[in-house]
Amino acid sequence: MRKTGFFWDERCFWHGGGNYAFTLPVGGLVQPLVAGGLPEQPETKRRLKNLMDVTGLTGELACASAPEASHEDLVRVHPAGFLDEFKQMSDAGGGELGLRTPFGKGGYEIAALSAGLAKAALFSVLRGANDNAYALSRPPGHHCLPDWPNGFCLLNNIAIAIRAAQAAGLAHRVAVVDW
Repeated sequence: MRKTGFFWDERCFWHGGGNYAFTLPVGGLVQPLVAGGLPEQPETKRRLKNLMDVTGLTGELACASAPEASHEDLVRVHPAGFLDEFKQMSDAGGGELGLRTPFGKGGYEIAALSAGLAKAALFSVLRGANDNAYALSRPPGHHCLPDWPNGFCLLNNIAIAIRAAQAAGLAHRVAVVDW
């Protein structure tokens, strides 16, 4: 009997958005929020994972991590110039790309890992290892356009996964339902 695949990695919980109050940088009249500065935070995902562990659900799943999505995977969706700028900013300590997309040092690698988890989840289903799969990853990706990050999304994880599956001959036409 096949299981549901559950792809996650502790390093995704390390993604930080810097010192912000919602989407405004802290400073001047903008003060830090008590519960953290951004609505997309590691604690929301970590809490879900902890609840799954405590209830025993994790033991019912086919759990795995995955490698980062490769540069080849990323350039199928995002222009090389955008990726180069993102990587340089990440190596220099972080910053903000696009609209409401702050990230810290190492953000590029963590975003590539998040995309890699989505790719691994999709491949596990398409190759028949799992009936279905879920990637608990961050940063999220569904708001990101090819050259314009948005809404806390730095790379478009699902588009990267789909293009990789198409390149591998595992998928042709794909529908995405994001609700």
